Amino acid sequence: MFRACAGGYVGAGHVHPALLDAVREAVAEAKDASLVADGYVARCGDDIGLVLLHGEGAGSDAVRSLAVDAFERAADVGRRLHQHGVNGDAPDVDGAEISFTVRDSEPVLCFFADKAGPGAWNVHLYRMFGDPFNTPALVSDAATSQGFRFYSNGVSSGWFDLPDDLYRFLGVAGQSGSCVREVRSRATDEVGAVASGGRDPVSIVRCGTPFPSVEEVLEAFAVPYALGASSGGPSPLVPVSANGDASTRSLGRAVGLGFQVAPDRLVGPRDLLGDAAFDDARRQAVTAADYLRRHGPFAPAR
Repeated sequence: MFRACAGGYVGAGHVHPALLDAVREAVAEAKDASLVADGYVARCGDDIGLVLLHGEGAGSDAVRSLAVDAFERAADVGRRLHQHGVNGDAPDVDGAEISFTVRDSEPVLCFFADKAGPGAWNVHLYRMFGDPFNTPALVSDAATSQGFRFYSNGVSSGWFDLPDDLYRFLGVAGQSGSCVREVRSRATDEVGAVASGGRDPVSIVRCGTPFPSVEEVLEAFAVPYALGASSGGPSPLVPVSANGDASTRSLGRAVGLGFQVAPDRLVGPRDLLGDAAFDDARRQAVTAADYLRRHGPFAPAR
């Protein structure tokens, strides 16, 4: 899973359809060449997202080169269309990758963020995999209740076994500059989630025992935590629909896509955060952003 900004469409809130088509063309060519089994092109704000299914394993140079080439094609189109923020530099490509053996049912959720800093997923990953008030399976499911191992880098790099290391982990994960990059099941040592480490990070989350359910993972987005940041000042991270085109106000945004993964196919996606059940979170986010930005040039909005 990769993301890059190849140019904004009328400011920094959207992507022109021609840029998305350029990336889709690159993915189609990669499928024809059997480099990837399947792929999906997404958008979050002015970022393009790329979900790829392949057998190369995490960290494949060939797959990363595909992503870099796809985003460079989009940037070439962006330069011709004089899109916002485009210059002669190559797009900054960031991503998170995960390897696993496909189960009989393999729900995988892919999250994209726009106008959010590194570590924006820390609180969500903690709530999904470490907070029983968000994830009841942590006390009711035999495998899930054995807990999870979190790897964080930045302020203090290392592994934290939850629930044993809970307070020590929270003391690190809550600090600016800290980034949770991986979560593993203590029952099976399988990877349950990964996240990228740059701005506008992406995250991949597997669901179903020994991991949290889809519903438990999505519950972490019921509160719009103040993790976004933009030219308009600090902002809550707002859960929005992947199909929403009205991205005009400069707020931090999160998009969630759900796939049932087969060995050779991404079945989906479902638009997860566009659910009306998140309407209250969206209203809270706008109210909070209004309050924060009224501070003007004074902290915390400067």
